[in-house]
Amino acid sequence: MNDSQFDMLFTIMVIVIVVGTVSVIFKSINEKLLNSKAPVLEIPVKVVDKRVQARKGSEDHYNVFKVTFEDLDTNERHTFKLSESKFDKIAQDDIGYLNYQRKRFHSFQRDKLAAEFEQEATKKSDMQFKIEE
Repeated sequence: MNDSQFDMLFTIMVIVIVVGTVSVIFKSINEKLLNSKAPVLEIPVKVVDKRVQARKGSEDHYNVFKVTFEDLDTNERHTFKLSESKFDKIAQDDIGYLNYQRKRFHSFQRDKLAAEFEQEATKKSDMQFKIEE
């Protein structure tokens, strides 16, 4: 490989890296703007999944905490990354109200009355199933 080919290859690699970096930055800024412009919604939900994903960085390891909520009215699912402290306060099958703004999690407020109602309904359906056997 001669010097002119090396220079051309080096220039192309620099351009690819710069364009890639700029596109990632643009996408991140655009995502934040879209989230900020969206209305804050509050919907009744049930927690249907909680998971921790172990990630390995260049020099360290870290965890990503995700919770999936299911809208009780539409059955639509919403998955959010949460901090560990917020993740720990939410339990699988919790029922309550999710406040969010597009892809940005704001809060989850557990509804104890709805949770008790859900448990009673589940018990009754289990009892009906056992009686029919």
